[in-house]
Amino acid sequence: MRVGPKGFALLTAVSALAIARSAEASPQDVLGYGARSQGMGAIGVASARGYEAVYSNPALLSLQEEPELDIGLVGVIFHLEANDPIGTDGLAAGVLGGALPIPLPGVLKDRFVIGFGFITPFDIVVRSRILYIETPQFLLPDRVESIAAQVGLGVDIGWGVRAGIGFEALAALSGTVLAAVDSTGKLGAVVQDTLVASYAPVAGVTVDIPDGWRAGLAFHGPLVGKFDVRIDIKDLGTITVPPVFVSGVAQYDPLKLETELARTEGPVRGGIALGWKRWSAYPGLAEATVRCPLDVNTFELPVCSAPLPEEPEWNDTVVARAGAELVYPARSGLELLTRVGYFFESAPAPEQSREGNVYEEARSHVTFGFGLDVKKPIVEGLKMDFFGQLGIVHGRTHEKEGGVSPDNPGRPAVETSGFLLAGGTSLGVAF
Repeated sequence: MRVGPKGFALLTAVSALAIARSAEASPQDVLGYGARSQGMGAIGVASARGYEAVYSNPALLSLQEEPELDIGLVGVIFHLEANDPIGTDGLAAGVLGGALPIPLPGVLKDRFVIGFGFITPFDIVVRSRILYIETPQFLLPDRVESIAAQVGLGVDIGWGVRAGIGFEALAALSGTVLAAVDSTGKLGAVVQDTLVASYAPVAGVTVDIPDGWRAGLAFHGPLVGKFDVRIDIKDLGTITVPPVFVSGVAQYDPLKLETELARTEGPVRGGIALGWKRWSAYPGLAEATVRCPLDVNTFELPVCSAPLPEEPEWNDTVVARAGAELVYPARSGLELLTRVGYFFESAPAPEQSREGNVYEEARSHVTFGFGLDVKKPIVEGLKMDFFGQLGIVHGRTHEKEGGVSPDNPGRPAVETSGFLLAGGTSLGVAF
């Protein structure tokens, strides 16, 4: 059989799309959520306040006594190297959050609070780069490139116990492409895509401990933002091309459990936290580009799919956090706050000793922040928060096995390293 120039060009383009690279995790999973938390080592399971609790632990929304609305900005830049510098994009995004007590009568009064939080990049909705896995690449920059939304409900059960539930949402993409030759003999395509949302549950509980302490536990379900595009190619003469799928994972937050013990009263506040992320369930980079139709007799999918990239074989990770906040009462109704923190996450990706050169390393973040709380009798309620983070990528040497292709760009070894700088601010008003 012979394929004409147009058909060959189209097939080449489709083949280039066949191996996709995904961007794992959401911006809040990488940096934390809320300027106060981000300046304190991204703690918050037992110490978050206001809208920040919608992500850290929705149970703490029930501490909010007045309606509050917060707006802010967050930005990140990266410098990453795999023997040589690798070009990356940063993040510039807006932040919107709020908490609203629900007015209920009787014994339910002052017990229920609903909250919401959004991160909205200024230039994209969701990003997934399409690269071969052999291309040296870091997943970290694309991990922050997505719209993220969270909604939660916190309940004050009483006796110092609070509970909360909610969900996180990420953008995902579904679509079709119809490529065909029209009546004039020209090759054209009709593209239809739909932006959809994927969801994951969030739940948490906290218990107040005498003398100004609090313990908390939070659960985050796995959040998967996929892209799934079906390409149908028609009118290529005697050539029949089966439907081709460009599918993969654009964003992935693993299942996470985190516990924290926090000091919540006095001039020095803060907490320590320990978490676990189930990165071992990460499904991998791309899905098969060719799928067989369902067998209507056995309701099974025949084994005839296109080859997949090698299994990722990622590992579960451990996250350790610590943060502190120094409160200085400048005058009645005015508090100045200084914050510091640190957190570490172990590397989910193994050493890239086979064909792949997809790097995801352990990281340490040193954080700091400042805050200004203005209350009555000055104003009804106003707060300003600023934060900064220096993230160190703990590089390592990735040595290739003997059977790896000699033209693999990762041979014989790659040394990784890098850092990120993040910062942001928020302004909150109670009314």
